[in-house]
Amino acid sequence: MKIQFFVLAIFLLSTLALGEINRLYIVSQYDWGAKTGFYIDFENSSEGSSPCRLDNLHLILGIADGKNWRFIVASPKWKLDEVYKSKAIVTTQKGELYLDGELVGRSEGSFQPHRGDLTLYHIPGWAKGKADYLIIVEKIKLSAGKRTRTFTFPQRPLPLFIFEPQLPQIIPWTTSDSIEIEITFRIIAYPDLKKLAPFIDRYGQCKYADWKEKIKSDEDLKKAWEEEKRWLASLSEPKGYDRFGGYELAGWKEKGTGFYRVIKKNNYWWLITPEGNPCFYIGLCGVPTLNWEMTPVSDREYLFEWLPPKDGIYSACWARGAWGTSQADEYVAFHTANMIRKYGENWREIAIELTRKRLKLWGFSGVGKWGELEGLPFLPVLYRWDVPNVARHPDIFDPEIREKFRESLRRQIEPRKDDPFVVGWSLGNEYDEIISREEIREILRKPANIPAKRALIDYAIENIYKGDWKSLANAWKLDAENKEEIYGKHPNLPDEDLEKLRLFYAERYYEFIYRTVKEIDPNHLYFGFWIVPGWWESEEDWRVSAKYCDVIGYDLYSFEFMSDWIKRLVEETGKPIICGEFSYPAFYNGERGFGLYGVWAKDDAHSGELYSKWLKDASQNPYCLGVAWFFYRDQPLTGRGPGRGEDLIYGEHYAFGMVDMGDKPKWELVKRVRETNLMAIKLRLEASK
Repeated sequence: MKIQFFVLAIFLLSTLALGEINRLYIVSQYDWGAKTGFYIDFENSSEGSSPCRLDNLHLILGIADGKNWRFIVASPKWKLDEVYKSKAIVTTQKGELYLDGELVGRSEGSFQPHRGDLTLYHIPGWAKGKADYLIIVEKIKLSAGKRTRTFTFPQRPLPLFIFEPQLPQIIPWTTSDSIEIEITFRIIAYPDLKKLAPFIDRYGQCKYADWKEKIKSDEDLKKAWEEEKRWLASLSEPKGYDRFGGYELAGWKEKGTGFYRVIKKNNYWWLITPEGNPCFYIGLCGVPTLNWEMTPVSDREYLFEWLPPKDGIYSACWARGAWGTSQADEYVAFHTANMIRKYGENWREIAIELTRKRLKLWGFSGVGKWGELEGLPFLPVLYRWDVPNVARHPDIFDPEIREKFRESLRRQIEPRKDDPFVVGWSLGNEYDEIISREEIREILRKPANIPAKRALIDYAIENIYKGDWKSLANAWKLDAENKEEIYGKHPNLPDEDLEKLRLFYAERYYEFIYRTVKEIDPNHLYFGFWIVPGWWESEEDWRVSAKYCDVIGYDLYSFEFMSDWIKRLVEETGKPIICGEFSYPAFYNGERGFGLYGVWAKDDAHSGELYSKWLKDASQNPYCLGVAWFFYRDQPLTGRGPGRGEDLIYGEHYAFGMVDMGDKPKWELVKRVRETNLMAIKLRLEASK
């Protein structure tokens, strides 16, 4: 066996042109930025869209000493279907890596442990690139002094395993000064999907999976409906709430204006309903999603045991060009087919009415993002798809573009400007609305007549270089005889100037949207664009966007409602907040084919426990007006797209839903959700006394 030992710097030089990135952490307990802890993983990358190859696979032990990282890397000629055993030893004096009893390499030096849980057998969401192999971990043994723990991993059927080739465990483990890790694993070739097909049964589930509640017949769908009807009949609609989710038994009331608004009372921010009652808004995203989300079918029809007819009542299951792709690309929704089987010819009306009843009896105030039900409050999202972009965003310095943008917003808002069920407007979503450094560079590479480019250069001259265009030309390394020539150049500006221009553009962009929305509709709240803490260019994005909204709308997928870092930002801006998306999709130990999300639950009961903790913390936070769970339904196992081709999964495929593919509530989740929802407003009232 040929073994190579080299430092990571050399390894990185060979992987600069990355396409696919594939990484499997066998054992990890570290903080990369703090340079503490250790990990042992498999790493690979490829160029372009080609899959990562086995002959370029590395086994790496990383060790941190508080100041630097150092690495031991094994790159043998791997053999398929062979059982391998590896051992890693980390102490305060050295690190060692062995493969099949042979020493790969030794690294002398100290070790600084990381204080935190230890993670086993995990693939990060950003490292799930295509590969021509699969790594199957059979056993992991951890030893430290007299402490020993051994983990064996159940071997799922291969067609089920490839949906999510990992089985993560997060365990409490304190590494003091040393740890020894033994791993048993094997590597197999990535299989030919056509030989294993079909993967998906007629109900949208994995054929190779089995669990107690799995749908196995049309009769199972109908029995589930009868069961739900009995449960719903046993519940009474929550008392003491107005039709907008306001609590009429709070003991105090504000003036009703016919629209949602915010006030501050006893140092707590409150959402006030159109009827004047205090509200802690709890929404459910993606309601009722009758035929969304869909999975792409074109060029991979063989994955499916059955596809619904394209005519008659089942035509509702189909769409072309979903996500704006080619009209030749076909998509199908299995949950739609299941509702047709379950509810019959009037499936649409029954599903809508049932959804409305569910939300009321489950204790939700209304709908979150990405959905709407007549007679219930909701959080509509505005779009700018019909407004041309100069880079990633419209040129709001161009009068013609501003007018097109204004008209686009007017067309979307005016039909609902007097609607009391609109909780508040937002525009776009998450990182899509962040002004990036790269787009500023792109604008500055454009011709001299582009208004955005001229505005950026004018701002730089006047505000960064105090009106001295020659100083700017010198700093930006431009050969210009006069100010006008600068507009036609392609500058190489310093990073400090780039960030100032980015924030200038962002401020003008957010200001334009906010003022335009409020001019069209002065009565409704504006939530911004659902900024995601950390998924931005810098913290300044939070501060700038916060200036141009009534309530800071944000999304956060985290086990913790509010970290010290986010708490600092919220308190600094001082504005109320509303969380538009949070979730804990169940992984079911990989036994149903769903993906493993960044924040995940073991099963539906665990998902409900995490929901309960989050909601209790949110309802008692002085700044938080409400939250919304993502999503109403589970996503398709083969991905929600977009896509076309022969891959098994395109896009997300997580069990986000309160209901499953058969439109059946997840009882262990829903019962905990209902209990906590009905408690939330009372917790907030008590906390704010």
